[in-house]
Amino acid sequence: MSESGYQAKVRIERGGEKLAVASGGEINIESGGALKIAGTDRTAPLATAPAAVAAGYKVARGQHTTVAASDTVVTGLATVVAVVASLDSDPVDDPCLVTASIGDQAGSPAAGSILIKTWKNTGGTDPTPAAATTFSKKVNWIAFGT
Repeated sequence: MSESGYQAKVRIERGGEKLAVASGGEINIESGGALKIAGTDRTAPLATAPAAVAAGYKVARGQHTTVAASDTVVTGLATVVAVVASLDSDPVDDPCLVTASIGDQAGSPAAGSILIKTWKNTGGTDPTPAAATTFSKKVNWIAFGT
């Protein structure tokens, strides 16, 4: 709605069915106010929510079933900048650990892929892990990228 050339940045659209916020406009819920979705107050959870992923970044996630000690997993992202992984079940001697790497994103692995590696306990007093030899283990992963 325009009055003397003035364009409101926050307005109720004709018919009262939509609240529109134009570029540069904002909605400020003042102290004591509430934002409700389907009748449920979401004010406190939104006020304490973690910061969003940096502009332009996306999150991908999945569950991979291992087929080798080092598996390449395609994430669906164009480029991966960070990844975390964990075994879906409790660790045993083989595998006892999982690691995830973004590699160089230029061939090892290809851009948008990650490396999931599983490790086994070498036994005895040597704490150095060795490449796993038992596979078909589920690994949960989360990747961030573009």
